[in-house]
Amino acid sequence: MKKILLFNPPLFFQNGVPKSLDVSVPPLGLLYLSSYINYYAKKKFRSEIIDIGKENINLNEIISIIKKKEPFIIGISSMTPQLQGAIELAQNIKNVFPKSIIFLGGPHISADPDFINKHSKLFDYAITGESEITFLDSIISLSKNKKIPKIQNSQIPIDLDKLPIPDKKLIKRSLYNQPESMLFSRGCPFNCYYCSRPSISKAVRYRSVSNLIKEIKYCYSFCNGKINFQDDTFTLNQKKVTNFCKKIIKEKIKIYWECNTRIDLVNQKLLKIMSQAGCQQINFGIESGNERVRQEIIHKGLFTNQTIYQVFEWCQKYKIKIACYFMIGHPSETKKEIDDTKRMILKSPINVLGLSIPIPFPGSPLYNIAKKEKVISQKYINQYALKKRGEGYTGIYPVYIPKGLSKKYVYSQLQEINRKFYFQPRIIIKKILEDFTSFNKIKNDFKDLIYLIFKGVSSRKPYILK
Repeated sequence: MKKILLFNPPLFFQNGVPKSLDVSVPPLGLLYLSSYINYYAKKKFRSEIIDIGKENINLNEIISIIKKKEPFIIGISSMTPQLQGAIELAQNIKNVFPKSIIFLGGPHISADPDFINKHSKLFDYAITGESEITFLDSIISLSKNKKIPKIQNSQIPIDLDKLPIPDKKLIKRSLYNQPESMLFSRGCPFNCYYCSRPSISKAVRYRSVSNLIKEIKYCYSFCNGKINFQDDTFTLNQKKVTNFCKKIIKEKIKIYWECNTRIDLVNQKLLKIMSQAGCQQINFGIESGNERVRQEIIHKGLFTNQTIYQVFEWCQKYKIKIACYFMIGHPSETKKEIDDTKRMILKSPINVLGLSIPIPFPGSPLYNIAKKEKVISQKYINQYALKKRGEGYTGIYPVYIPKGLSKKYVYSQLQEINRKFYFQPRIIIKKILEDFTSFNKIKNDFKDLIYLIFKGVSSRKPYILK
């Protein structure tokens, strides 16, 4: 059998040592891809995953692994922040193994397909989008000495039940957080201005409930029933979600799960049955406490602030934790509108806060706005990838700051909101109770506490004022 090695690169390498921000979650995309190859071509190929940052593998060790395994194909998946890691990884492989065949996939190339033309000596081929079908077809063709295009738009899987359940034996599962990452659906139909997700796929597809429950039962021993659904918008199809909850309740499966969704895609009836089926936390993408910014700039639906507070009340009623994502520094946002967001965060029963500043990633409308305002350019992306703008991601990759506001002001607001939120007595007490049984949680949260005190951000957030 021919071997296929799939790499999840770190953000960058420092003197050959991998550096990452957060590697607590398994690389779900690579798990699907590797499992697909091993399931549908098990007599021809054997795919393996190497999560460089999580396994803390340096560049010399990577070269030794490649020498030992002699892969037919090497695949590298990269988000935009990982470009330095992906480039340096490919450079080192090509220096030692010039005839190696390297594919580039993942979110960045999906949003910026021309990237491969600027780095064609490092990457032989690229596939955009959800690559399971197209990648396997490509390696089969290459194994028969057939030519394939330099870059291909992937054929997306329509029937998600035909995708094999991700094989957890492909990773060192014990290294990651206990909650199991899963997907009920793929695709997102919305066009939030900061998001590059539509460049991967806008076509929304759901698995069958029986297929999802099959995976839950398979993973139960790994995660003890704790599940983190990674869907962009879990409750987009409320009928599907309701049927899933009913099945969980009927079969008396004890699970404890969280998901991502929007305020305008839940109602009291749905929240009630989700709670009965084990939903313990919902991550809402609200992004702004100001209705003009949310509706006219972000394009986050037409829901009002009153609707937000109503949904919060329902979540409290059914004992579902409220986690919220917010941003400050949206295009045309004013100081007063930032204050509206601050007020909503600090006066709401939010349990977990994710606060950020808009970052212009290729594939998002924000990227086009930032290019027009000369905040970023394609030249900058390529210089960033080659470390010509500095080593690392934090403080190197640009953030978006609206006209009329200074970077210093926006950062000061980020720090102030974070500190005021996380130093609330109710938040501190809950954190202590949650962390009591886990040394790793205590260690990570203590590290975050130090960062919050001195920098006003989490240790896992990429914001440094330079």
